[in-house]
Amino acid sequence: MTGVSAREPAAGRTEASRWLLRRRVLPDPELRLICFPHAGGAATFFHGWQDRVPAGTEVGAVCYPGRQNRIAEPPLTSMDDLADQAHAALRGLLDRPLALFGHSMGAVVAYEVAVRLAERDGTAPVALLVSGHGAPYLCAAGPPPDTAADDREIAEPAMAADPALRSSPQLLDLVMPVLRADHALLRAYRPVRTPRITAPIVAYRGADDPRASEDDMWSWRAMTGGAFRLRTLPGNHFYLATEEAGLVADVMDACRGGANGDATGTMTGPATASAVPLFVRRSGACPFAPAEDFARLRAERPVVRTTLPTGARAWMVTRYADARRVIADQRRFSSRAAVNGPVPPPEPPEGFPPPRPGVFYTYEPEEHGRIRRMLTPEFSAQRARVLEPRAETLADRHLDAIERAGPPADLIADFVLPVPRLLFLELLGVPLQDAGRLHHDLALLHDFHPIHEAQAGAFRRLDAYLRELVETARATPGDNVLGHLVAAHGTELSDDELAGIACQLLLAGYATIAGTLGLSLLALILDPVQAELVRDGRARPDRMAEELIRHLSVVTFGKVFQAKEDVTIADQDIAAGDYVLCHLPSANRDPALADGLDRLDVSREPTPHLALGHGAHHCLGAELARMELRVCVPRVLRRLPGLRLRVPVEELRFTPLNAAYGVESLPVAW
Repeated sequence: MTGVSAREPAAGRTEASRWLLRRRVLPDPELRLICFPHAGGAATFFHGWQDRVPAGTEVGAVCYPGRQNRIAEPPLTSMDDLADQAHAALRGLLDRPLALFGHSMGAVVAYEVAVRLAERDGTAPVALLVSGHGAPYLCAAGPPPDTAADDREIAEPAMAADPALRSSPQLLDLVMPVLRADHALLRAYRPVRTPRITAPIVAYRGADDPRASEDDMWSWRAMTGGAFRLRTLPGNHFYLATEEAGLVADVMDACRGGANGDATGTMTGPATASAVPLFVRRSGACPFAPAEDFARLRAERPVVRTTLPTGARAWMVTRYADARRVIADQRRFSSRAAVNGPVPPPEPPEGFPPPRPGVFYTYEPEEHGRIRRMLTPEFSAQRARVLEPRAETLADRHLDAIERAGPPADLIADFVLPVPRLLFLELLGVPLQDAGRLHHDLALLHDFHPIHEAQAGAFRRLDAYLRELVETARATPGDNVLGHLVAAHGTELSDDELAGIACQLLLAGYATIAGTLGLSLLALILDPVQAELVRDGRARPDRMAEELIRHLSVVTFGKVFQAKEDVTIADQDIAAGDYVLCHLPSANRDPALADGLDRLDVSREPTPHLALGHGAHHCLGAELARMELRVCVPRVLRRLPGLRLRVPVEELRFTPLNAAYGVESLPVAW
């Protein structure tokens, strides 16, 4: 989002209720469908939908300034202002279920309105229907163009959509101001953050639309914690006119609950407790613990079959000793299955593609070791000590801002995400202004849902960006990981390998640290006794950090291995080619290690655990993670005395279907 969702529209603006066009006002509607037109588009286009929707549905459309009966009003040039006013126009309609449909620029406006409805009114539309435009974070994929577009470039799409503009120069002159304004608005739109919403999303595109690819439309999957469906209809960017009847019927099906899945749509559903597969399921009683099933499995069936979201079957190892053996044994267990994403599909008949250059955790042992040796100095304990003052500065700067703003705050957005992210990007050599464009592609690649089209698009964007970054590093090596690799090993590594190494480091980097930091703060807020031990220094920082890493185990399994040969684990025969995953939260609470491991004890003498991997698969960033927890956790508790949740813990949203388990937001006061 644009980062100002808490801001109300300024006083003195045009009355927002005039923005809303309602052809027929129903006395007691069952549903209100609100439509948002494309750039320069006429809201009256949607008036015809009222005759096509079922009885009990009321159709309205948002008429932006500068067109139709609002043509005398100057168009807005800020997405914040546009979305604020559109949201205000809907304030009187929240007594009935609401669905939002937006095409092209209207899709972004509808999304921003949905966010404002959630954050300001505590409500969500029954569905968000988006068409012909990718998710907001794609707008941040690069800086605005240096040169302004000319009128011909701006007018051509509008003339293609509306024959009247082609035949009437006078009409085109009349609408050119609003076309210019909308074009400039979209060019300037750079969302600072794009929060996920809870409403299901249905994304539509015309099959022949050159302006919104299938990858663009799949990007909306990352924007919802609810269900998602991609629908393709015949036609180009303005398929709405030629396919109106079918489109309206499908929209109504989605509004009535069709977005929960059918035989014709491509769906992924919400991560409700019952829908979360066992291999990532956490306890219903405690969000930090694995599901209760794992204690029984460790005792009775320590190696058990599980099904991955892609439909592939895998053996799940639940005991510490067995998991440690699998992770350490590169001869018998390969990680090549991770080539295409965090959760592999059933093995294709032709086998897996070769490893991506530089993505060394998929390499054979000798090559894997070669790359790790190059990187080890960059992530050593000594390097972490060098970075500690910078971590302290970043933590203090963000806590200063939180204190200045005063309660309430969202610790995830205001502290937990930005501090590890900024430190890691500086360490790697990524310009900080590019953080936004990378964050959402990385989030897609952490998602365990089988969204291969979107993940393939994210990989392509990351590859292109990181190759440019490598070219810059070769030309002017900086004091960062990429610069050091170029200086020390530049002739040994190709540009593709350097870009792949950077990609793997980003994927394994700050998200896991942020996940651990967020859950650590939540765990200590909920356990005042442990929090006091940290706050007053009675718990040694190194022991505190190690215990939090073990207890929370935000990386549920790290990677899915594939058996290279027939092998037996805990009396279970596993055939060559079978997938094997090690359930780290279960292994790290194995009573064979010590008593009482289900309990958080920040003073505990360190217990062996696998939260940071093991052997050749030990996390390169382990020392960085430990250092950041030592720096950040005590600071937050000391700077914000009386820290408490503003909502019941049951209302918090967690991310089990993600490579780095965490909590989405942490609303607090103090």
